[in-house]
Amino acid sequence: MIAFIWIVTALGLALWSLGAWGLHTLLQADAGWIGDLGELIDRVPYAELIDRWFPGWQALMHALLELTQSTLGLLGAAAPLIVWSAWAVGALGLALVGGFLTLVVVLLRRDERRRAAA
Repeated sequence: MIAFIWIVTALGLALWSLGAWGLHTLLQADAGWIGDLGELIDRVPYAELIDRWFPGWQALMHALLELTQSTLGLLGAAAPLIVWSAWAVGALGLALVGGFLTLVVVLLRRDERRRAAA
């Protein structure tokens, strides 16, 4: 059981590291590609029908794209600090959960041995 706990913990750490690497890559990328998505908003099929139900949705989408582009531009410089801090907190959390579950298994085994001996 302990081996299973640590295999799952190692797999979780590997996936957490992969996610951190992807986030770092995204934050380091040039944010200019987001501006190209504005052309796709202008070519959405049935835009008139959507506009009847949600007036001004295209202007809102363009504003959100600009906000996203500027936010990614600002975060790009701080990407290593943000990503590695989040990675460290998550990795520590995974290790603590693995250690706690190991402690629970060891204590339960010890209790079972005491009951069997008595």
